[in-house]
Amino acid sequence: MAVSGSTDFKSVSAEIIADALSLLGVLAEEEPLPAYDLVRGMRFLTKMLKQWEGLGIGSWLRTEGTFALVASTPSYVFGSGGSFTTVPFDITDARITRSSIDLPMERLTREEYFALPNKTTTGYPTQYFYDRQRDNGTLYVWPSPDTTAGTFGFTYRRRIMDIDAATDNFDLPPEWEKAITDNLAYELIAVYGKAGSEEAKKVSRDAPISFAIVQNFDVGESEGSIMISPDRG
Repeated sequence: MAVSGSTDFKSVSAEIIADALSLLGVLAEEEPLPAYDLVRGMRFLTKMLKQWEGLGIGSWLRTEGTFALVASTPSYVFGSGGSFTTVPFDITDARITRSSIDLPMERLTREEYFALPNKTTTGYPTQYFYDRQRDNGTLYVWPSPDTTAGTFGFTYRRRIMDIDAATDNFDLPPEWEKAITDNLAYELIAVYGKAGSEEAKKVSRDAPISFAIVQNFDVGESEGSIMISPDRG
């Protein structure tokens, strides 16, 4: 028995939307996807994926970034024209590099940073606070860098890419495609007046299960060594 030898399966947005409407019994197998259903489907798809960002999904969205610190400068803008042009959804880890040595930095809350009595104190930066706003972000480091300055290195979660066209692939691994299809169908139940139908009941059962499976799978980077020691008490 021959196997394909291929592992590059990917659906485009039009295919996912058509499959979701088929699950609801809205679109027949041989029926083409109407243009207005495509546009509406892309809109609901992007809304759903953006909402999922807030759940912390996306180990594949974690990216590394660096930029040079500037002496006596405690704050740095993220976004167009800033120190770093991408606006992170979140900064999960940070370190300062001086003389080729990396040292971890401690993350502060907004309250902790703004409670610092003197934010212009200079020295070896050991703490940071990231303030993400709608269109940009600002990073604050403390103490403010002395003349040695250094490099700020960080791990950040980038944003999931939008669905803008019928031929767009998803900014998610293929393992997520069933969850995307099932949950898009769930989002469209009321839109297409399918509440109470047998198709809607099945979709309502399947959607949370599909999502839970891949959400639990998406934890690989958080796995690490387990240290076990005897209780000598």
